[in-house]
Amino acid sequence: MALGTVLAMFCVTHRSAAQANAPTAAVDASPASAAPTAPTAVDASVASAAPADAAATRARAEAIFSQAERDDDALDFAHALARYDEARALDPGSRNAPRAEARATALRTHAEGSFAPLVKLERVRRDPSRSSDPRVIDDLVRDAESFPPGLVRVEVWALAAEAYAYRFARPRDAEPLLERVLADPLADVVVARKAARDLVTLRVARGDLAGAEDAARKAGLRADPQLARDVRRAVRRRSVHVASIALLAAMSMLAARALIASIRRVAGGSRIRAALAKTWKLALAYAGYVALFGALLASGYEAGTTRPFLYFGLVLFPIVLLARAWAAAGGESVAARGGRAAICALSVVAAAFLVVEGIDVGFLDGMGL
Repeated sequence: MALGTVLAMFCVTHRSAAQANAPTAAVDASPASAAPTAPTAVDASVASAAPADAAATRARAEAIFSQAERDDDALDFAHALARYDEARALDPGSRNAPRAEARATALRTHAEGSFAPLVKLERVRRDPSRSSDPRVIDDLVRDAESFPPGLVRVEVWALAAEAYAYRFARPRDAEPLLERVLADPLADVVVARKAARDLVTLRVARGDLAGAEDAARKAGLRADPQLARDVRRAVRRRSVHVASIALLAAMSMLAARALIASIRRVAGGSRIRAALAKTWKLALAYAGYVALFGALLASGYEAGTTRPFLYFGLVLFPIVLLARAWAAAGGESVAARGGRAAICALSVVAAAFLVVEGIDVGFLDGMGL
């Protein structure tokens, strides 16, 4: 009986241990027995849907951008702006996004008056026939008087000023508009810089150097840094121009006085005629040499021109003859001869300056004049 009791207790203990170890074995066996599962049809459909949605979004953004451009061309700027913004927001990484952003920014900065002023400006600016009609430009300038302050009004003034100055031969009508551009604090830097340059150019062309200096000063920091130097150069050039004319006039008057005084003396006229008879061939040869040799040198350069040398040769000949006649009629002292030589030499330089200035003032830039 005792033996039966021991066997019963052993069986109960063995069964309990087996039950306790069974879950652990199952857990330990589960990783080893687990096998990778194949992708389901749902997973594949999700993976293919993402590129399809991106492509559809991009196509929609491009369609909206194209419509925005059509609105822009039709001068429907309000809808164009809304669609540019929509296209950029819908697909910020598209190739059209930078263009949409740039054009939307431009439209926002020209939106005064709910785009009505911009429509009037663009109808003229985009039509070559209208922008070349003085009456249309005049009407646009008058309309701009009622435009609200902003970039559109400034650009109307700049457009009209350019037309008046360079296409309609009305520079005096251009100057007040250019002054308005310079005075407007809303003017774009590029537009203001061009207005300052054009205003200075117009005033220098009509000889108003004080007005040109005033325009450069009013432009201030918005002007081209070279503009003030160009104005100072124009002032120097005008001073040299006046001095050159005065020098040639002084030489002519002094020589004429000496010639008249010499002719009144006995045998004075014959002495002058004899001097000129001996000199005129040499003077002609010298003037021809300067003209032809200088022209030959200039023709060797691609951008060279022979005109300054040819014209200077024509001017040099009478100056040399006048100098020789003056020498024959004038005093013989060292001071008199030295004074005549200096005046005649400076007169030749003055004549050269006037010739070059008359042909092309740009040739003087390299000389600092």
